[in-house]
Amino acid sequence: MSRQKRQYDIGCVPSTFWFSFVGSNILVPIIALAAKIRVKPDKRFLGDDGPIIVIANHESFLDPMVTSRLTHGRKVNFVCGEFLFRKHFWGHVFKLGGAIPKKQFAVDTVAVKVMMKVMKRGGVLVIYPEATRHVDGHSVSDFDDGVAKLAKKAGASVYVQHIHGAYMTMPRWSPGIRLRRGGITSEFVRVISKDEVSSLSVPELDALIKDSIDYDENEWVAGKGLRYGSRKLARGLNNIAYRCLKCGCCFTLKWDGNNSISCCKCGTSYEYRPDGTIRYDDAVTDLHKWTEWERMKVEEDDLTALSVECEVYKEADQFTFEKTDEGTLIVRKGEISFSGSTPLVFDTSKLRGMVCNYGSHFEIYDSKGGLTRFVVPGDKVLLIQQIAELSHE
Repeated sequence: MSRQKRQYDIGCVPSTFWFSFVGSNILVPIIALAAKIRVKPDKRFLGDDGPIIVIANHESFLDPMVTSRLTHGRKVNFVCGEFLFRKHFWGHVFKLGGAIPKKQFAVDTVAVKVMMKVMKRGGVLVIYPEATRHVDGHSVSDFDDGVAKLAKKAGASVYVQHIHGAYMTMPRWSPGIRLRRGGITSEFVRVISKDEVSSLSVPELDALIKDSIDYDENEWVAGKGLRYGSRKLARGLNNIAYRCLKCGCCFTLKWDGNNSISCCKCGTSYEYRPDGTIRYDDAVTDLHKWTEWERMKVEEDDLTALSVECEVYKEADQFTFEKTDEGTLIVRKGEISFSGSTPLVFDTSKLRGMVCNYGSHFEIYDSKGGLTRFVVPGDKVLLIQQIAELSHE
């Protein structure tokens, strides 16, 4: 007899056992101790009436733990990328804990309906509107106006949270889980009351939200004089810093096994330091400045097309991907195309974004909500993303 699939009440009031006892009182404090998360509950938030939307800059996988410390004492529903639910056990726990799975960079009417359900009962939603973790320590400001529309429709107040130090503790480009313990703090930097939400138009509220969430971790660390040390600090850095600042060559930077990456073409060495600065020759920069320069070079270059060999994977079910094809991927402004046994074409002007795993692959939702994964040479993922984004600009 086939086992009946369990039905979940997505967006339910979070389970007291899984959310409060196991999560808030056991797992989160242990992780907070390991990652040096020093955050206290916000009294104003705890005393405010719902509905409330909490939004925060998205620095790392540690962010929900940081938010949990700031909102501790109140049950909240986290809106999470659906990829987090691909593991059977954690998907089960997250759903019982009230988490709401949402497709990244895709229209997800089911998730929106569930969010409205939470708002109607006067609950609290936690949303990371950037929909993806910071690549270089700087917030992403080109997300859509979905939060503003939701707040207006629900009559909710909006609490804007800044998370400090989570990016430096666990940089997105660093493979594996290796904490760089220097300290994480957080606070609400702005509260947009229900009355203020009501008085603003959607464009005005959206602009206020984006202005409030704007944040640069590199500047914050420099102002605090903090250090985030670990072994192999520069491991994975070349997947983001793919173009040499000195000679301009792409994909010639290699990790040296310690705290530096070096260019195979001109020999320039770049040392990544515990404060997030990058030193080479007599100059100092940071990763955000480096990626902005790379983006500028992509805009300046007359790049007809980038061609790479790749493998294609499709979702077999909610939990697994299966390889379906292999061939050549061609990326140009306005289009990503794949030539193999089954050709694929994506109009990048219609893409809201790409789900990227720098150093491995990227994923794209098609117009019907189907997800396709492209496995390519790891140091080319960011360039592919930057070319695709030119269509929106």
